[in-house]
Amino acid sequence: MQNNTFFSSISRTSFGFFVLVLIVSMATGCDEDPFYFTYDYSDAPSLPDVSEAIETINYDDGLVVYIMERGTGTQKVTIRDNIFLFYTTFRGGTSRDNIVDSSYLNGSQASTQFAGIGTYQSSRGVGFVRGVLGMTEGEHRVIQVPDSLNAYGDLVYWNLTLDYIAY
Repeated sequence: MQNNTFFSSISRTSFGFFVLVLIVSMATGCDEDPFYFTYDYSDAPSLPDVSEAIETINYDDGLVVYIMERGTGTQKVTIRDNIFLFYTTFRGGTSRDNIVDSSYLNGSQASTQFAGIGTYQSSRGVGFVRGVLGMTEGEHRVIQVPDSLNAYGDLVYWNLTLDYIAY
């Protein structure tokens, strides 16, 4: 009987010590999270002035494609192509505060692969895919996509440059 009381008091003491350590670590660990991560878009280019576009294509459903610079490639992007884009996504506005995604994330200078561009209709929206179709290598476009044609549920601008089409 005394053995059980001895182990029982050790268990209660251990449990109490564990709870105390847990409370102290939670209270002191709330100051700064050493694993907190932020996205750095400082290297992403700002959205260009679309009034300087060399061509503007307006669609009846609200999609607007601004061609800022023509490409030098001979092949045009088709629905099944694997492409590499430099891009920045602006959601809800055109300021740098509205950047939500970019190939320039955390200082990257590499283009991002979009394998089978047509498969991005659900994750980016049909407006993104339609805006990319027909691009040639080196072409720079700004795509203005209404909420009804994108997956973000808000007006979105994509600043895109086609690096290359992978065959």
